[in-house]
Amino acid sequence: MRLHPRIPRSRSIAALALSIGVGGVASLALVTAASAHASLVSGSAQCQSNGTYTVTWTISNDWILADSISEVSHSGGGTLSGLPTTIPASPSKKPPFESVTVLQTGVSGSATSASLTVHGTWTDNKSVNNSGSVTLPGTCSSDTAATAPTFTNASCSSAMGSYTIPSSNVADYFVAIGNGAPVAAPAGTVSEAVGTLIKITAQAKPGKTLTGTTAWAATIAGAGSCGGGGSSSPPPPPPTVSSNVVTPAAPSITQGVCLSGKESAAYYTIPGITGVTYLNGTTGVAAGKYNVAYGSTTTITAAALTGFTFSGGATTSWTLTANKAATCAAPPTAVLGVTFTQPPPKTPPVAVLPFTGQPILQTTLVAFGLLLAGGLLIGSSRRHRLSHLTWIDRTGK
Repeated sequence: MRLHPRIPRSRSIAALALSIGVGGVASLALVTAASAHASLVSGSAQCQSNGTYTVTWTISNDWILADSISEVSHSGGGTLSGLPTTIPASPSKKPPFESVTVLQTGVSGSATSASLTVHGTWTDNKSVNNSGSVTLPGTCSSDTAATAPTFTNASCSSAMGSYTIPSSNVADYFVAIGNGAPVAAPAGTVSEAVGTLIKITAQAKPGKTLTGTTAWAATIAGAGSCGGGGSSSPPPPPPTVSSNVVTPAAPSITQGVCLSGKESAAYYTIPGITGVTYLNGTTGVAAGKYNVAYGSTTTITAAALTGFTFSGGATTSWTLTANKAATCAAPPTAVLGVTFTQPPPKTPPVAVLPFTGQPILQTTLVAFGLLLAGGLLIGSSRRHRLSHLTWIDRTGK
């Protein structure tokens, strides 16, 4: 029987072509998604004491190759600094990515937005433009000094002291009594008993940035001796408390370091200065060390206690920033002072004792050779003697 080859129908050929096309498009889409390169741009703004905004741009590299960044454009005015630059390769395609910080300063206080567009080029010659934007309140002004509250001691006419919160368009005030938690306080005067410790802090209203002193503290003092016995003379004035001028020392931050394959904790240190109390936000903190999270930012302010004042121009606020968490390599193993970078084998090698005598095979071969040579010599000697006797027999010699 003769077989004829089967010719594919036209519909089968069309279906096969369609499947190949769809598969190719899907493969291309997957390759494109898997090979995405991006310079992620995000920003945050802060009102400055001169009435302008400063925008902090964070540019992140989401790819496993180094990214060279340059500016394409920016809006909102001001001056951009920090570009061009190179972002190191990110170890993986998942956050956190490697990043750099770029500043845009001098943005108008009435601006309502700012944006930044950058051009990224990776070491595999892939290049992409990426943009980011930030919304601004448009209410930044140079009037950012917080008005100080006032403290009043007890007097001969009043057994209670008091504190007064001023009205302010730039700051909100918080009051902590003794070691209690800070509570938002409206403008007005509040009476307190003699011996009460009062801590007051000011925080900027939305769109404002406070300058100068933002924390105050005082203990309500008594009136002292006010006389008596029906005397018609006026009571003496309350005693005058002399002020000692002090300069608050700056707190410090210690970054985490890699030790034995693990990163130590980051922490900030509050110094102990007579006449000075420190606050983390609105919470008082005593002298000592305080652990903080990696990549976090802590704002510490200083306030003068009763009887003390700060020197002119003294710094009373500090921003402490902890570095991001580091990737610590596993430490090498040391045994008896020797460092091993490779793990030991799962099975120990078989110990072989050294041979200290004569080699058996070689010795046996030499002995056999000597024995054979001796036998040949003896046989040769006997044949020679027999030949000699036969020759004598025949010749008579």
